Parts: sequence; structure tokens; C-alpha cells
Amino acid sequence: MKRSELRALLESRGLRPQHRFGQNFLIDPALLSAIPRDAGVQAGDRVLEVGPGAGALTQELLNVGANVFAVELDYGLFALMEDRFASFLESGQLQLVAGDVLGKDPAFHPEVESWWAAGTPPRVVANLPYSISGPFLGRLAARPLTGACLLLQSEMARKAASTQCGKEYGPLTVRLALAFHVELGRRPPPQVFWPRPKVDSAFLHLRPRADAPSASVGRALKEILQWGFAQRRKRLFSRLKQAFPMAVEALQAAGVEEDARAEVVTPTQWLLAAQAVDAEVLSSLDTPDSMKSS
Repeated sequence: MKRSELRALLESRGLRPQHRFGQNFLIDPALLSAIPRDAGVQAGDRVLEVGPGAGALTQELLNVGANVFAVELDYGLFALMEDRFASFLESGQLQLVAGDVLGKDPAFHPEVESWWAAGTPPRVVANLPYSISGPFLGRLAARPLTGACLLLQSEMARKAASTQCGKEYGPLTVRLALAFHVELGRRPPPQVFWPRPKVDSAFLHLRPRADAPSASVGRALKEILQWGFAQRRKRLFSRLKQAFPMAVEALQAAGVEEDARAEVVTPTQWLLAAQAVDAEVLSSLDTPDSMKSS
């Protein structure tokens, strides 16, 4: 819907965009209709949408025949969605949950967890609030999914897709690179949003890799990366030896220099380090929060 239509709809219910929820609604019909196509959504696909707002993108997903599971934190907008999409809720093509999509790390909201496990790996399509984008992407890195198309602030999208040795290269970059083929997509201008954001935006596309790490290796990888990147200016091995001597041996065998820092280690080398860590050692490790890095 256009800005005037959206504004009138919200005002009719005493609502307005909430900065605290990171609400910047998409108001460009051409972009909205293109998103399901860009995301590869087909009829019958299971799709998770986060922050549906007034339902503009939801409508496009339903139009192509997707089965949508939408999570909305704003209870005013949740009630609006219930009324606007009553027929889709009755048919079961749409499911709505009120609350925060993020549960206690590393979990999602309990209802999202149940839905995720109840069927085939879903697609994730969302205009994602910036405040949750890092934790949300971190959770996706450990999940089976068919694909994802996420509209983010460009800073976060670049971080997710950054290359080795760049200033944005970090634990999240490595985990995403090993789990997915990561690509930047469209860069929509501010005028496609209402209110207009003060930062640039970009789409991030994730396609699962056939050789993605197993769940146990993924857990080891997360812990090793948190230690390795916690103090970027220090030599990597001096820190990792405290808790993961087997990882250090694997990195040395993979050609990582003794005085290397975390940002020069490739995702493949990090994966070898994680595969070398014994599961019992990992399970007994209590990593202090002060040693971790996002």
C-alpha cells in the first residue's frame, strides 16, 4: 500500500511508527511485489516473516501461495494483522505470533521453534529490525533452511557478506560463510520506506551450502570464534591455547602463521579448527562472557 493508505490505516487504529521497534514500513508496490520473486518463494513454501507490521509484504507472500508464519512484537500491529488477514488465519495459510522472535540464545521464540521443527526447512523473508539483525543472523547460521532474503541496514549486510581481512570480518561473517552462500542484493533508496530511515539499506540473500558444518561442529565453531576474535589486536594462538589447544594445532597444520591475528584466518581454516575440538572438552568449557565477541 502507498504511504497515504498506510498512514490512514494506522491512524484509524490509533497507531503510528514506533522508533523503539525499528519500524520503517515498505511503501513501494513494485519493490514489495519483487521481494517474493527475489527470494525464490513458491506456492506451498513455508515462510517465516519477522516484523510484518501492517502486512504489506505478508500480502505479497500470501499472493504467491506461501504458507506464512509471522511474528510481530508490536501488539497494536498484531491486532491489525489479525483483523486484516482473518480469512487467511482461518484457512491456515497464515499463522501469527505476538512477541519477540528471539528467545534465549541460541533459540528463537518457543512457537517459532515448534513451527520450524514441524515441517520442511523454511524460507525466511523479512524487513528485519536492525536491533535484532546480528542475533537473528547468528541463530540462522545454526539452522536448516531453504533460503533467506532479508532487508537490513547496509552496515549489517556488508558485515555479513564481508571478505577475509576486512574490518567487518568477524565471527558472524565466518559462521554465515560456512553455512550459506552469502550475497548482497538490491539497495533500496530511503524513499521506499515510511518513515524514511537515516541509514542506507540492502538486501542479504542466503542459500544453504551442501557442505555446511554439522550441529556439533557449528557449536564448537561458535565458541572458538568468540575466543579468537575477542581481542583482535592480540596474537590469535596465545589466546586460543588457553582453552582450545587442539584448535591451535589444526590451524598450524593448515598453514596459519604463529603471529597471525584472527582476521587473517579463512573460514575454511576456522572450520578445520572447530572439527579438531573434542566434544567433551567443549561441553566442559564454561566460557566467560568477558572473553566473548559478537
